[in-house]
Amino acid sequence: MLIDELEEYVKSGIYPFHMPGHKRREDVLAAISLCHDLTEAEGVDDLHCANGILRNAMDNASRFFGADRSFFLVNGSTCGILAALAACLKSGDKIICARNCHKSVYNGISLLHLDPQYVYAPAVDSHFGIYGSIKPESVEALMNRESDIRAVILTSPTYEGVISDIKAISDICKRHDAILIVDEAHGAHLGHFYGFPDGAVKSGADIVIQSAHKTLGAITQSALLHICGDRVSADAVAQWLAVFETSSPSYLIMESIDHAVRSLQSEGEELFSRYIRRLDRFSEKVRSLEGIEILYCGKNINKGSGDIFAFDRGKLVISGIKKGLSGTALAKLLLKKYKIQLEMSSLNYAVAMTSYCDTDEGFERLCSALNEIDKTEQGENALDLQKAIPSVRPAAVIKLYKAQEAQKLKLPLEQSAGAISAEFVYAYPPGIPLIAPGELITAELIELIKKLLRSGAALRKSLSGEQPVIAAVIS
Repeated sequence: MLIDELEEYVKSGIYPFHMPGHKRREDVLAAISLCHDLTEAEGVDDLHCANGILRNAMDNASRFFGADRSFFLVNGSTCGILAALAACLKSGDKIICARNCHKSVYNGISLLHLDPQYVYAPAVDSHFGIYGSIKPESVEALMNRESDIRAVILTSPTYEGVISDIKAISDICKRHDAILIVDEAHGAHLGHFYGFPDGAVKSGADIVIQSAHKTLGAITQSALLHICGDRVSADAVAQWLAVFETSSPSYLIMESIDHAVRSLQSEGEELFSRYIRRLDRFSEKVRSLEGIEILYCGKNINKGSGDIFAFDRGKLVISGIKKGLSGTALAKLLLKKYKIQLEMSSLNYAVAMTSYCDTDEGFERLCSALNEIDKTEQGENALDLQKAIPSVRPAAVIKLYKAQEAQKLKLPLEQSAGAISAEFVYAYPPGIPLIAPGELITAELIELIKKLLRSGAALRKSLSGEQPVIAAVIS
């Protein structure tokens, strides 16, 4: 039975350097009772027409986050992203979209038949092989080149903790009368307490979507949508949330969101003070690492990049390339030998996701494991692909939704160069498409996909196996 398997996993002793942010600590989670698994009965309000206890809880959240209106989301950040796009845009509207957005953004573009103009984050020149921040000047250049841009959507912070200059981008959007939507799923903790940069709400975004289960202490699927200012209709957002979100919202999830917010209101200063001390101690203890690098940590604590505006140090981005270890190999080693489960891994790096709910023991285990790996392990031939993913930029040939609606055929990956993709190809996590429907498949992209497969990265199933295939548009 599933319950038995889950219980066995929990008892295995594996430490969770991954979401959800509560890290399975019962002393952090709300004392959720199955008796609270209610429906919209008299006296307990209705999420889609809230004017009682749920509205009070959401208004309290908006005060804490500094928004003008906040909505609880029980279908994760995904439903918030879809509702935000639908509330602000109509079919055929032109938007600026950061190319490293989550797949849910692309699904919204497809569903709403939007016309995306992509803005690319620069590659960070390091062993990590990650995207940097979206440059405000890149957004402005696109605004000046393309007429009738109705909205800008980007991700900040990224899966790796990279934060963009939301204030500068917000100012640009306001000058051009465009709505700024920020997918801040990984940044609900930003801007409240010492040690972390400001988040998108305080930086002037019009709509901000956050996952309360990623970096706060709420249960999975809990999220929030914040409206800031008067440029977006709260009624329109509510209308579309009723479309994209379940009509039977979980009171357990909503209770968990409220508990997480109120916990931070009452004891957030102390929780985050301890969190920062743990991060500081960890950074000091990994200074002696030679072959393993951690972004903005240890020896790299002050080694930034002009391509990164700001960084969330709660994300431990770890590279073992100097040791001959791909990110996937490093993550597998930590799990198998040290019983440490990381959040995700890619070609050059792996990510340990931390939160204020992590323990001293957890940080100590990771520190000891990395120091031991640094002294004893040596990989065979690392996949030195530090610029591979950011440098692949497939050209859009036809509109995304038209490619999805077109007749398709399956092609062997090796023979697909020059064809137009009819599907998304992405590693999950983080869920950023390497290619989207309507984009041209190139030899460079094929080579990257092959390297990802060889590294053990978790690509979608049809691209696994000895003869991976890809869906292409029949021209």
